[in-house]
Amino acid sequence: MNQLTINNSFVLSGIGIHSGENTSITIHPAAADSGISFSYRNNVISLNPNNISGDQLATSLGKITMVEHLLAAIAGLSLSNLLIECSSGEIPILDGSSLPFVEALEKAGIVSQENDFLPISLKEALRVEDDDKWIVAEPADSLSIEFSVYFPVIGKQSFLFDGTEKSFKKDIAPARTFGYEKDLEELHKNGFAKGASLENALGISEKGYMNKPRFENEPVRHKLLDLIGDLALLGRPLNAKIRAYKSSHKLNQELVRRIN
Repeated sequence: MNQLTINNSFVLSGIGIHSGENTSITIHPAAADSGISFSYRNNVISLNPNNISGDQLATSLGKITMVEHLLAAIAGLSLSNLLIECSSGEIPILDGSSLPFVEALEKAGIVSQENDFLPISLKEALRVEDDDKWIVAEPADSLSIEFSVYFPVIGKQSFLFDGTEKSFKKDIAPARTFGYEKDLEELHKNGFAKGASLENALGISEKGYMNKPRFENEPVRHKLLDLIGDLALLGRPLNAKIRAYKSSHKLNQELVRRIN
């Protein structure tokens, strides 16, 4: 597979879901073998597990948080070389999914580059766990992910992603971040979710979904989206058969460090 970048730079603006402040990113093409990198306050941060700086409610690289939805879009389209210039320390939430990033990247024009984009292949099975949460990655010739969750009110949900770009764009990218109405006050007290609304998240109350879901099992699809974004921290595609149960950003990142 050849490396890919985009043809034209573009800007995306919106609110930060945690800060509640307006923010924007400018995504630029990048030369072959330069990888995916973020620029903020004259600091350039590359995709590298060593640059992960936080896992609480989001994935952070250096001083930039909420990178996972954008990285999922980049990985889902197999893009390999981009520079993302950030106006603040938070990536805009947009509609809460990866779909606006996918659409903007495709509109910018995807360009093939001469150099190969070589995947990572596992030599042995890896498992990370935390209480009843776990994630297993086994050697395979391509990527597939089976994710299961159990949440109050909505119960058990599962989804199998076949690793293809077509399935990512149709089945995973539109799935929005979600949260429980009962948790919102506590999140606000701790400085989180100040920009969250039913315009950029799927809300869940004690009665069920508060706004119309895009899929009946939208939460598990979004958890799978987050995992794809976290795996992108490897900086290269991954060939592996992955099974996950209730995995979090923390566990996802632990697996990335093990693979690295």
